[in-house]
Amino acid sequence: MARRYRTVTEQLGSILIAFEVISVALVALALFGLRALPAGTALGGGAVFVLAFVAGVYFLRFNWGRWYVLGLQVLLTLGGFLDSIVFIVGGLFLAVWLFCMIRGGKIDAERAPVIAEFERALAAGEIDETGAPLDDTGAPRAATTTD
Repeated sequence: MARRYRTVTEQLGSILIAFEVISVALVALALFGLRALPAGTALGGGAVFVLAFVAGVYFLRFNWGRWYVLGLQVLLTLGGFLDSIVFIVGGLFLAVWLFCMIRGGKIDAERAPVIAEFERALAAGEIDETGAPLDDTGAPRAATTTD
């Protein structure tokens, strides 16, 4: 069974979320350690954010998943009202998120015709999953060499 195709936007988003999960966990520990929030609020809120971002990795496969994660980014940035450094951390991740979504969308749009042609040839039985050409019987074509 072939793996599901992941768009560049989805790949970039997943990478950024991985870094963000680590950062959110560290910010939660810092807010707890600085006694800026009670332990339950700092650690519990951090755990909720981490789980919400991890779910966001799955949701990125849907069109609305980008908006879901964008909402989390905005909520994280608004956490700066709890401690001002969160404005900086959240704002940086928000800016990088927007860049990844815009640039990833452009790359995906450029690659769409190539992917559509690959899927058409695959469905027509002209190539296999690796892109190797097939003969009329469905077997890989023998390599031809010209000297």
